[in-house]
Amino acid sequence: MKVLDRKVLRDAWALRGQVLTIALLVGAGVAVLVMSVSSFLSLRAAQRAFYAESRFADVFAEVKRTPRALLARIAEIPGVALAEARVGGEARIDWPGAEVPVAGRVLSLPAGGGQPELNRLRLLAGRLPEPTRHDEAVIHAAFAEAWGVRPGDEIAAVLNGRRERFRIAGIAHSPEFVFTSRPGNPLPDDRGFVVLWLGEEAAARAFDMRGAFNELALTLAPGGSEAAVVAELDLLLRPWGGRGAHGRRDQPSHRFLEDELAEQRTLAVTVPLVFFGIAAFLLNVVLGRMVEAQREQVAALKALGYPSFPIAAHYAKFVAVICLLGSALGIAAGAWMGAGMLGNYRPFFRFPEMPYLLPAWLPLLGAAASFAVALLGVLAALLRILRLPAAEGLRPPRPASFGGAGLGAWGRRVGARAKIPLRGLLGRPLRTALTVLGIALAVPMVVLGLFWWDAMDSMVELQFDRIERGDAFVALTDPRPSRAVREMARLPGVLAAEGQRIVPVRLRAAQRSRLLAVTGLPEDAELRVPRDAALRPVPIPPQGLALSRRLAERLGVREGDMVQVEVLEGARRVHDLPVAALVEDIIGFSALMEIGALNRLMREDDLVSHVALRVDPAAAQALWALLAERPRVAATSVKAVWLRVFDEVIAGLVLTSAVTLTGFGVIIAVGVVYNSARVALQERGWEMASLRVLGFTRQEVARILLAELAVAALVAVPLGLVLARWIVGLILGARDNESFDVPPAISAATFATAALVVLGAAFASAVAVRRRIDRLDLVAALKARD
Repeated sequence: MKVLDRKVLRDAWALRGQVLTIALLVGAGVAVLVMSVSSFLSLRAAQRAFYAESRFADVFAEVKRTPRALLARIAEIPGVALAEARVGGEARIDWPGAEVPVAGRVLSLPAGGGQPELNRLRLLAGRLPEPTRHDEAVIHAAFAEAWGVRPGDEIAAVLNGRRERFRIAGIAHSPEFVFTSRPGNPLPDDRGFVVLWLGEEAAARAFDMRGAFNELALTLAPGGSEAAVVAELDLLLRPWGGRGAHGRRDQPSHRFLEDELAEQRTLAVTVPLVFFGIAAFLLNVVLGRMVEAQREQVAALKALGYPSFPIAAHYAKFVAVICLLGSALGIAAGAWMGAGMLGNYRPFFRFPEMPYLLPAWLPLLGAAASFAVALLGVLAALLRILRLPAAEGLRPPRPASFGGAGLGAWGRRVGARAKIPLRGLLGRPLRTALTVLGIALAVPMVVLGLFWWDAMDSMVELQFDRIERGDAFVALTDPRPSRAVREMARLPGVLAAEGQRIVPVRLRAAQRSRLLAVTGLPEDAELRVPRDAALRPVPIPPQGLALSRRLAERLGVREGDMVQVEVLEGARRVHDLPVAALVEDIIGFSALMEIGALNRLMREDDLVSHVALRVDPAAAQALWALLAERPRVAATSVKAVWLRVFDEVIAGLVLTSAVTLTGFGVIIAVGVVYNSARVALQERGWEMASLRVLGFTRQEVARILLAELAVAALVAVPLGLVLARWIVGLILGARDNESFDVPPAISAATFATAALVVLGAAFASAVAVRRRIDRLDLVAALKARD
């Protein structure tokens, strides 16, 4: 082993405490990188494999009713590789044990039996329905798992107002329902929503679709244009009540999955950069001060004939040792956390298989990234080695200037003991500023872990307390006259009822368009109250649209601009309407109108399609049972159930994030404070020993050094709180998620907890350094250089 290589090992052992804390910081960055990228790759691989195996469609379309003979013309559209028609409809499931009626979706399978050409099912148990059996169904695996359904069990469903019973023939996964949720609820609700697949004859009979279809799935030929196919398909289906074709991006399950994958990409880029940046800062400080402390050794090596480059490479090896240790810890922790995160995703995304993938290049990338960033951080110190002349290095370094004038008026007001830490802080302003910044960066990590609780609480309060103020939301099988609202208002337990009209539309502004639904609300609505950015109620405009702010940004419009509204029901008329107001929405995108204006736009009577209810809690269960018996009620969504599902699904993810990021914040705080204190002790060991010889006690000497760290920590925490708000806003601004709008809400309790965690970590580091001061070797420290 070469002399310089042995020196690397000796230095690493002598500075083992600092090496370990910096290695933990490097490991934290590598762990987040490995965790985020591996979980992203695992999700993406599961998605691609399942989509390819099941031949997931590229384009989807719904229509009121179309003869099957039209399918041949659809298949001839340029760019279409394969087109498949089916029958689909909504259902209400009577399931024993469910506190509210279960919402259902029914889809048909090919008439001759067997798998469809597109969106094929992956059977987990049982078989597909026999072509001659109209009372058999395949059930989605999520609902079957939640309720313990097995092949041979029976299920009762209300289809198109008629109650029918089916025997479960099989249990399956579907690429269309990787993420399953009932309409209007963006959370997976495995106990409250189910998908059933019936034979074509059974589905056609239930929805009066013999010889016809109302849903369509297509794949594109190589080089086919999705936009051109969608436009041609819309034109062809318009006379038959087409409701707007759309690409895979607007398919609900796929959109939610893509949003989550985008979140993982953001996490994989932003958070590791923070850790690597702090580790680079610490390495710069430690190595820079190590070089300064060893300048005589460096100069002696140069005087003996060693070139500058091998000496610089020696210190680069020291960095490599730290990065190697940190990378080993980070790769192991990242793989463990990535597998755990993938396990947390399994209730969200129902893939037949979702194996955890850790490609060989990912650990190498993590190690290489950490080493590259670390080398960048110590570049200045390495350049100083290369430029240091031997003669200059053999002379003692010039002492730092700590003139009393540097303290200004403070110098005459404070005692001698207070001047020492003040001179240490003010005499090295750059070093002090970097120490403060390093400690400050620990605060955002803790805040990032804890603020999700505040964000979830803020989302629930805004969406479910301030905007959606009803207790239940009833969907009707088809639009009904407004007297249906008065009928529901008279039901036992109903305190208030408001009708809504929801109409599917396509909004266009210049070259941008969105498929969504316009919701018509009464002008004096109380059970759904739109609000602006300041959470003030926004009156329903008598004319024009009120758009959610995020939707307006996607369309590139502002208040007062015109948007084109293509109605996807009835005669499919096209209207130009002004954007009359902008509102806030947490879940999805929304477009609102006054219900009378919407019905006039549709040239229809006073109709409602949904009813919001405020309910007496004591009579709620009886009311849900009563609504379940009404054939015109398609589904009932209950706010209390939403919130319980929200807590059950989100709590685990938030807790994992909070614990992980808080732990990383502690690592940062300990790493910065401990290293700053150890380096300060190394630099000022002669001063500390001199004070001991002059009669100062261990406690008094420690107080002088630790006072500098205490001041730095107390200054850093408020700065860290400001940085935390900025970093949270930056990360949320980088999100591209249409499913949820997470507000940058951070409570005072979160700020206080983050501050206490960082101060506690700093205190623990100070205790460790205090023990070092107590064991200070006075004889060795007082040896002066000639």
